[in-house]
Amino acid sequence: MKAPREPTGHGRTTAAVAVIVAAVAAGMVHAVPAFGQLAALRHGGWVLVLRFLLATALIIVAGRLGGWVSTRCRQPRVIGEMAVGIALGPTLLGQVAPQAQHFLFPPVLVPHLGLVAQLAIIYFVFLLGADLPLDLLRGSGRRVAALGTTMVAVPFACGLLLAAGLAAAYRPAGVGPLPFLLFVGTSMSITAFPVLVRILAGHGLVQTRIGTLGLATAGVGDALSWCLLIVVVALAHGGSAAAVLPTAGWLVLFVAVTLVLVRPALRHLLAAAEDNAGWRRVSTAALVLCALSGAAVTDWIGVHAIFGALLAGVILPRENRVVRDLARTVGRGVTVVLPLFFAVIGFSVHVGFLGDPRDLLTCGLMVLVAIGSKLGTTALVGRLTGLTWRESAGLGVMVNCRGLTELVVVSAGLSLGIIGQDLFVMFVAMTLVTTAMTGPLLGRLQLGGVRAPARAVADFV
Repeated sequence: MKAPREPTGHGRTTAAVAVIVAAVAAGMVHAVPAFGQLAALRHGGWVLVLRFLLATALIIVAGRLGGWVSTRCRQPRVIGEMAVGIALGPTLLGQVAPQAQHFLFPPVLVPHLGLVAQLAIIYFVFLLGADLPLDLLRGSGRRVAALGTTMVAVPFACGLLLAAGLAAAYRPAGVGPLPFLLFVGTSMSITAFPVLVRILAGHGLVQTRIGTLGLATAGVGDALSWCLLIVVVALAHGGSAAAVLPTAGWLVLFVAVTLVLVRPALRHLLAAAEDNAGWRRVSTAALVLCALSGAAVTDWIGVHAIFGALLAGVILPRENRVVRDLARTVGRGVTVVLPLFFAVIGFSVHVGFLGDPRDLLTCGLMVLVAIGSKLGTTALVGRLTGLTWRESAGLGVMVNCRGLTELVVVSAGLSLGIIGQDLFVMFVAMTLVTTAMTGPLLGRLQLGGVRAPARAVADFV
């Protein structure tokens, strides 16, 4: 009896292409109708299309200007873009010049701007998954495991206690206590890995011992936080443990198909594309479509689009030429349109309510709990595992950075109705404070190191 023949290289490539085409088609069934809503602009005539283009251009220019000012102040670009996005909404422009704000950004355009912003966030999270330090996580050791676990567990527990006290006043009607508690706890445990890379690069700490330890710890923490968030969103979608089962089943099937079929197919195609220009173009298009398709499938499942985009990035080989080139090109595109995300947030919230003493005190308490639980816990565990107090404090400052990742998470909670606008604005304020304090505190600690270039995937934050 003859042994079965191994498939030829051509046969494996054909099979890989077939798997990728099937995966993309499954996602596009859900993605095309959603983003096809942009075509509805033409029903408003060419004037509405021109106003959409004008609003987009104004937001991008203003956001880029705010980001430039932020970098001149030795802060991450995201700080300035966040501030400008909020300022363009009812918080500032709507107060100073309400007629101009309504003319430039009429409510009819906000859903269309939101679709473009959602696309930017999908690819931001996709690149975040592609940039997670999986190599560091595999060799992390006991210290990083202890640091990564506690820097999530303690803020999560503190967030649960905080949410228990806030539930009576801030839990939206119709949201169960468990999803609300778990979401607030998870949101308190987030660390912004891409923003952290950028800040560490600016201080010359990326290649140092403490910088590498900080990145590995943040990577472990991010992996745990995203897993928690999937559970929370599934609970919020299902409403009860029994109702979550179908969602969980679809999610497990999606992850299994992605890991067992799509991942090896993509890796084979990317390996073939290393030295073949034609296949590189095909592979680039395949990666772009896979990210969008993964997002569409998880959105259909009911666990939010960001999780599919994240998994699509995680399965990519880190050192492949096509992936590196895509990180640069897509990263630049995200850089251009990301201010739309902050502007859409600014259009939907009004920060003025923080003038209420109760809300102001609640926001201050949230900031203190966030800093104390994250920075304090990590610093203490770092010292117990043999680091100096200076290194431990530096590590705590690093993982206390929330950045854009926090905004993506809490925006998902707002869109799903798990939190209301009042609590959302408090999370935005907490994010601004914890992100803005990271760079100056690291500078004061003088941890050493020489300036190093930022990683390409983090260039847009």
